[in-house]
Amino acid sequence: MVNRTTSFTLLLILFASLAFSSLLTSEMAHAQDDSRNTSPMEQLLTARVPVSSQTTGERNRALKDGFAEVLIRVSGHSDVLQRSAIRSELSRANDYVIQYGYTSEQEQTLLQVSFNEERVIQLLRDTGVSVWSARRPEIMVWIAAQDNSGSRAAIELIARDTGHDIVDALATQAKIRGLSLSFPLLDLTDRLAISASDVWGRFEQPVVTATQRYSANGMVMVRLTENDGVPVAEWSLVLGSLRTSGVVQQTNFADLGAALTNDLVEQVASEYAVSFSGSEQQEVTLRLLNARQLEQVIAAEKLLSHLSPVVRVTMTRYHQGTAEFSLLIVGDKARVAQSLELERRLQRIEDPWSRSIGGLLEYRWLR
Repeated sequence: MVNRTTSFTLLLILFASLAFSSLLTSEMAHAQDDSRNTSPMEQLLTARVPVSSQTTGERNRALKDGFAEVLIRVSGHSDVLQRSAIRSELSRANDYVIQYGYTSEQEQTLLQVSFNEERVIQLLRDTGVSVWSARRPEIMVWIAAQDNSGSRAAIELIARDTGHDIVDALATQAKIRGLSLSFPLLDLTDRLAISASDVWGRFEQPVVTATQRYSANGMVMVRLTENDGVPVAEWSLVLGSLRTSGVVQQTNFADLGAALTNDLVEQVASEYAVSFSGSEQQEVTLRLLNARQLEQVIAAEKLLSHLSPVVRVTMTRYHQGTAEFSLLIVGDKARVAQSLELERRLQRIEDPWSRSIGGLLEYRWLR
C-alpha cells in the first residue's frame, strides 16, 4: 500500500546484533505465514458477484459491479461512485483485475475477482478520495429489541444465534463494506454484567464494561422498535474518542440491518480513512522499544507501512532493542497514533519528555 525503503547499513547492523539462527527461523516462519494466509488487504480487494452465465457480456458486467464494490470498501464511502473520474474508470475494470474465476454457493454461480492494490490505491489518491487501510476496528453490536406489543416491559437482548433478520443482515453487509462486526454471547457472564435496559437506555458505562471481555475496539448500542409496523433502529457508537448516534428505518429488518451497517461504516471511515486531497505531508519519528528480535522489527515495519496515513517507512536507527522509524505521513502524527490504538502489539509510552519533542511518537512492543 506504501513504498517502503530500508537502510541496508542499518539492516546489516541489526543482523549482526541478532543470532543467525533467529534470523533463519523468523524469515522462514514469515514466508510460511504469507503463503498460508490471505492478507486483510487482499480480502478487501476481492469481490464475489452473482452471475447468470459465464458469457463475456455477463462477466464484464460482474467485473464492473465487483470493481464498484471494492472501491467503496477501500475508500470507506459509498459516495465515491458519484465522482465522474471514478465512474469513467468503472468501464475499464478489466485494467485493474489481477485474477478472476467462477465458484458456486447455494446453487448460485459467482464470479470471484481480485483487483490490483497499487492501481486501486493510486486511483483513489489521484481522484482525491479517501483511502482506508485494512487495519480496521472491530465493533461489538449490542441490540435491545421491543416486542410487537409495544410494551416497555418486554425488552430483550438479541444474540447472533437468535435467528433475527437484522443480525444476519448486519453480518452480511458488514462483510461487503469491510468492517468487522461481532455479537455478544449473551451467556451468564454477559447477563450478570449487563441488562437489556442498559442497552435500551444506551447507557455507555455498563455496556463498555461488558464489552471489555471481548476483543472489540468499540461498541454500538441499538434500540430496536417498530413504528406502525416499520422497523426503526436508534443507535449510539462508542469508538475511542468518537461518540456519535443516529436513527435509521426501513420497511423490513433485513433492509434495516444493511442500512444500519452502512451508517456505521460511514462514521468509522470518516474517523480512520485518510484523504490525500489537499493534505500536507510531513515526516515524523516513531521510536519502538523492546524490539529485541528481528521478526519483531520486521513485523513493526510491515505494520507501520499499512497504516492509512503512512506514505513511506524508513528505519533510521537500531540499538539494543530500540528501533527508530521515519514516517512520511499525510496529516499530523495524531492520525498515526489514532490508527495505532487498534494495534494490541504496541503500547504507547506517555513520556512528558517525548511529548516535548515535536514529531516524535514512542511505543513499546508487547509481543
